[in-house]
Amino acid sequence: MKKIVTIALMALCAISLQAQIKVVGHRGVRFNTPSEPQTPYYENTIPALKYCQSLGIYGAEFDIQLTADEKIIVFHGTNVPGIDKNIQKITFEEARAVVLPGGSRMPTLEEYLAQGKKCPETKLIIEIKKQATPERETIAVEQVMAVVRKMKMQKQVEYTTFSDWMVQEIHRIDPKAKVLWLESGVFVHDPDYCYARHYDAISYDMDGLMNHPDYIDRAHELGMEVTLWIVNDNEVVDWAIRHGVDYVSSDHPEKIKEYLDSLKE
Repeated sequence: MKKIVTIALMALCAISLQAQIKVVGHRGVRFNTPSEPQTPYYENTIPALKYCQSLGIYGAEFDIQLTADEKIIVFHGTNVPGIDKNIQKITFEEARAVVLPGGSRMPTLEEYLAQGKKCPETKLIIEIKKQATPERETIAVEQVMAVVRKMKMQKQVEYTTFSDWMVQEIHRIDPKAKVLWLESGVFVHDPDYCYARHYDAISYDMDGLMNHPDYIDRAHELGMEVTLWIVNDNEVVDWAIRHGVDYVSSDHPEKIKEYLDSLKE
């Protein structure tokens, strides 16, 4: 009897833990692949965001680039489909003229946020991509945050970046902004490094975090949340549950949400 009670308690704990994990759509969703070439859900587009919003998940992550003429646009990069040129080496007008797989075009930040504002319960997590110089990174940060402020969406928006310079610039403009440190690879900066630089949370890829599960507890001790990316497999979700990860970012958030929901049944 005691063994049965223990197993039941363990199951309840697992459900409680998984209920705390929140799902983020990586680049909204990433359906337009060689195996799914006809879908309109190309990453970082308005259709991808709409689909992400329909899932009722925590948020949609998307990317901002700075074009050669120093204008911001929603795109991951670096090479642009169809023209095989670096997004940072072409003009804003050239970028806007490109028809992406699935038929969409690169949105402006205003267009993306306007759609995001229709579903205020879905957080919008902006990754501002690294640039060649700190000066260009400052230009990108200032433009992004000016649009967010103009549209009065500060409470719905979070930021994430691979650049220490940009977190300083984001907090210079808005000390209350939530900023996640992005890191990939086995040798990652530890939570103490991030805390000392005033990051509010950490976002590590699987190679980094699964080789340093101790970072999760340390981040929590410092009051920092933890995101694991890119999570497309249920086994990795199980690992995240066991180790107390707060968020998982997925190319296919609908599948991860479905799996998490099934654990509650």
